[in-house]
Amino acid sequence: MTDDTFIPAFLHQLNASRARLKHAIHTRQLEMWYQPIVWLANGTVAGAEALIRWPQPDGKLLSPDSFIPFARETQLLSSMTMWVVEQVFHDLGAWLCQHPGQYVSINVEPDDFQSEVLLTHLAQLCRHAGVRPQQISLEMTESSRIDPQAIAPMVERYRQAGHAIYLDDFGTGYANLNYLQALTFDMLKIDKTLIDPLPGKSLLPQIITLAQSLSLEPLAEGVETQAQAAWLASHGVKYAQGWLYSKALPSRAFIDWCDARCVMAD
Repeated sequence: MTDDTFIPAFLHQLNASRARLKHAIHTRQLEMWYQPIVWLANGTVAGAEALIRWPQPDGKLLSPDSFIPFARETQLLSSMTMWVVEQVFHDLGAWLCQHPGQYVSINVEPDDFQSEVLLTHLAQLCRHAGVRPQQISLEMTESSRIDPQAIAPMVERYRQAGHAIYLDDFGTGYANLNYLQALTFDMLKIDKTLIDPLPGKSLLPQIITLAQSLSLEPLAEGVETQAQAAWLASHGVKYAQGWLYSKALPSRAFIDWCDARCVMAD
C-alpha cells in the first residue's frame, strides 16, 4: 500500500472508530463498574471508584486505558465525562442518598476543569438525587497538555463546592510533583507499581511522609495481599482498594457486596 492510499484508509478507519464510540456514548452502551475503597483498619467500606467499561460485540469489556486516549484525541472526552457522571447518579444516586457516609470517586481529565460546565452539572445532579457534594470526589490524572496553574482557580471552586480532589496514579508520571505544587488536593492515590514490592524495599515511607506533610490522605491502589495491607496500616495509611478486597463490580453487585458487609446508613 502506498502512502497515497494508506492515509485515506487510515482516516476512514479513524472516523469509523470515532463514530462507533460516539454512538456508544449517545446510546448509553458504555457501562460503569465500581471498585470498593475500604478502611484498612477493619476492611469496612469507605466508598468506591467509578470505572468505565466499553462492551464489545464479542462479549469482551474494554478497559478505559484502551479507549480514553482515543476519546481524548477525537474530542469525545467531554461528552464521555458527562455521560459518566450521569450514569454514576443513575446507578448509585439512591444508594448514596441512603448512605450519606459513603462516596464515589470519578475520574476526570484535567481538560474538564477548564470550564464550569461539569461543576454546574454536578450541583444539579446532587440536588436532584439528594446527595451531598462531599459524596462525589474527583480523581485527576496528570496531563502534559494542561498547565496545572491554568486550572488551579477552577479546581479550587470544585473544592469549595464540597468535592474532594484526588491526584491519581501518584508515582507513575513525570509531572506529579508539578501538579502537587500547583494545585490543592485532598487525597494522594499511590499507584499499584509502588505497592507491589511491599512488604519489601519500597519508596512508600518517603511518599507517605510527603503526603502527610502536605495534609493529604494517602490511598493505596492495587492492594492484593494481607502482608501489603498490614504494612500500609502500620505506616499510617487509612484507605486502600484492590483485589484483596474486591475487583470492580457492576452497580448491583457492588451494592450487594456492601450490603453483605453490613454497610449502614449514617
